[in-house]
Formats: sequence, C-alpha cells, structure tokens
Amino acid sequence: MWVIRALVVVILIAVLLGFSVYNAGERVAVNILSTRYINVPLIIVAYWAFMFGLLVSFVLFATVYFKQLGEIRRHKRTAEGLAGEISALRNRSIEEAGDKLLPPGKDEPR
Repeated sequence: MWVIRALVVVILIAVLLGFSVYNAGERVAVNILSTRYINVPLIIVAYWAFMFGLLVSFVLFATVYFKQLGEIRRHKRTAEGLAGEISALRNRSIEEAGDKLLPPGKDEPR
C-alpha cells in the first residue's frame, strides 16, 4: 500500500513541477474581494490557491475528527458501564438471584 501512496506523491510532484516550469513566464490579473492585483505570476496564484485549499480541508478534517473522537469516547463509556453491569450480574449469588425468580407459569408483572 505504501508503494501506491509513494507513486501517487511522485506523480503529483512531477505534475506540479511540470506545471510550474511550463507556466513560469505567465502573468495574470487576480481579483480578491474588491482588490485587483495585476501582473502576478501564475505559479504564485496556483501556490496560494493550493495553500488555501489545504487549510480549508484541514479545518474540515479536524472538525469531523474531533466529533468522531467524542462519539467514540461516549460509546466506550457506555460499553464500560454495560460491562460492569454484566460483571455485577454474573457475581450475584444463586440465593440472591433465586429471590427474584417468578414461580413457574406466571408472567412478569407489567
């Protein structure tokens, strides 16, 4: 699996390097909100767009991660409580459990 990941990283680096080499002389105009930047190298625009996308994806990942971490903790506490309850029921004596049994043929009280 690590070989596939390494191959994907190498391909991405090659594509980015090729993009930057072939577009090194390109200049563009950029509008950000109400500000206009003229004669900006295309590679700089691509770099900052990539960084902004990285930041947004990191924030989204972090929110989902911490939400799932909280759910996992809650489920672990519930499981530990249920395991303790099962352990307590297993450790009851037969006499104590016999008092709780109903006579044969009777249904549980509703």
